[in-house]
Amino acid sequence: MNEQAQTILLDDSAIALFEMRADEVISSNLINKIIGFIKTIENPNYVFSNEIIKSRYYYTIANCQSAAFIKTNTNWHSEELGKSVINYRKALNALQHIENTDKYIINLKSRIETNLGNYLCSQGRVLCCKNHWEMAIALDNNPVAIIRKAYNNLNLAGLLYDEGHSYYHYYEAYKSIKEGLKEFDTLDPELSSAYNENGDLIKFKNWFESNFEESDFHLIESYKEKFESKAHFSYLKWCGDNRLFLNELNDEYKTELVFTDSITLPSHTTIMNQTLTMSEDLTYHGNFDEIKNDYIYARYLIFIAHNIPNDKNHFFNTTYQHTDDMSHAITNLKAQHYKSAFKTLYAIFDKIAYFLNSFYDYNDVDAKIYFHNFFGKFENGRLKPHSKLKESNNQFLHALFYILKDIRDSNHKDNSFDSESYWLDPDAEQFSKIRNAIEHKSLKIIDEFGYKLLKTETDFYEKALTEEKNNLTHLESEISVICKEIKIYKDNHHQENLKELIEQRDKLSRKITLSKIKINEKTKRAKHSLMICETDFESRLTLLMKLVRRSIIYLSLAIHWEQQKSKDNNTVLISREVPLKKII
Repeated sequence: MNEQAQTILLDDSAIALFEMRADEVISSNLINKIIGFIKTIENPNYVFSNEIIKSRYYYTIANCQSAAFIKTNTNWHSEELGKSVINYRKALNALQHIENTDKYIINLKSRIETNLGNYLCSQGRVLCCKNHWEMAIALDNNPVAIIRKAYNNLNLAGLLYDEGHSYYHYYEAYKSIKEGLKEFDTLDPELSSAYNENGDLIKFKNWFESNFEESDFHLIESYKEKFESKAHFSYLKWCGDNRLFLNELNDEYKTELVFTDSITLPSHTTIMNQTLTMSEDLTYHGNFDEIKNDYIYARYLIFIAHNIPNDKNHFFNTTYQHTDDMSHAITNLKAQHYKSAFKTLYAIFDKIAYFLNSFYDYNDVDAKIYFHNFFGKFENGRLKPHSKLKESNNQFLHALFYILKDIRDSNHKDNSFDSESYWLDPDAEQFSKIRNAIEHKSLKIIDEFGYKLLKTETDFYEKALTEEKNNLTHLESEISVICKEIKIYKDNHHQENLKELIEQRDKLSRKITLSKIKINEKTKRAKHSLMICETDFESRLTLLMKLVRRSIIYLSLAIHWEQQKSKDNNTVLISREVPLKKII
């Protein structure tokens, strides 16, 4: 069956039928029915009549996968959980260019954002989920998002090692509960039960009101930082506005209260070991600081690059005559800062893996450790967690594992329905391609106007390539006919016209060789450089920066979690102050 025959149009009536049937099988609570329905509607060759239908399809299939995950109580690393998150993202991605004017679209976006936040939270990603709930609340005051945001803040407050920060998360949970109670009379019984007098939320609300006043948190707005200059203020404000500080409170606030990279290596116990030098004794503290410093350096490079005009020259590369390769690429300090920042950020993932491997003794100390082989490996096309991680209930290690899945390289897989590449996160698809181009090939960042020109030019020459391929097919057909005629003449010992046929064959052979050379040259040169639009690259870079930021915070919280769990009272331990450098 050819590809065209497999194509299926999915329109409004078809998706409505899918949605109705999905509600039925989920309500049945029968896992076999749910899984059977998923298999029935899964198809990589659907053609959607519009982007809304596409979004509804991915949302429907994600809901079914979510139900399957909950009802089977499978492991935290199950494919159902991973696929449901990616399908919620695909559903959201399909609506990204559709305005929130229609009430149905607003509600659909709100439901997708809420469920995506819920399942990111299920992956241990307590920071990654917040902005999705906030978006749902902003869209239509989604009551589920309000409840989940309250629970998440309560959970996070209990997992922090900084008690002062915990109080602010309690405050945010309290505000969410108050906001949810405003709509209590409109809630269905299932949702209103969250606010039961004997439930956790109301018990917490009563505790909070007996211990705090809202005025106790006035520093959120009133705190003022000291700035060395306007440039210093501009940089820190940019970091705060974009939620880029290594400070989990920056996910809640953008005020000057959070203008600090407060995440540190948490307190942890160690045995007395007189064989260690002072530097070796502080290895993990120094390594964690280095990871932080790399991130902050990359962050500053991006800030600087944002403010450099595309045509601004700098003396750093005025020492040679530049070639105009007609790619319209940006080659100034801005582009180099962007590339350096991307490389630095991407390398942090491997540094986190190396840190954890040494800290937890997961693999041999001399083993080559990278982000992918510490957290998991591919088995039969599926990413499986490390054997020592598989049984861990440390949710922050789970979060790091799923960030690995966000940035994984699945270019080596096929495009069949069962392959990981089909389920690839649409927001993270290009990470490995960009990184490989920067490190090993060529990456050209092109401004909007230049990219449009290049695209027009590429389309024109793609037609020429198609013509050349058609020409090659024709030549190969001709030479096949002539070769058959030559064989017939030879078999019959007819020498007349044989020389002429051989000359025709040789002439065609030379044309075929030349045509293949042209096609090969086109292919290898077209693949030599990865061309990327400036705005697209900036979007990818920002997403990468946020993933790295959260990874560093998750690393810190993962170590604190393990420390709280595995204290050994039979080991002789000493406490010590960690020396700090003076800032001049």
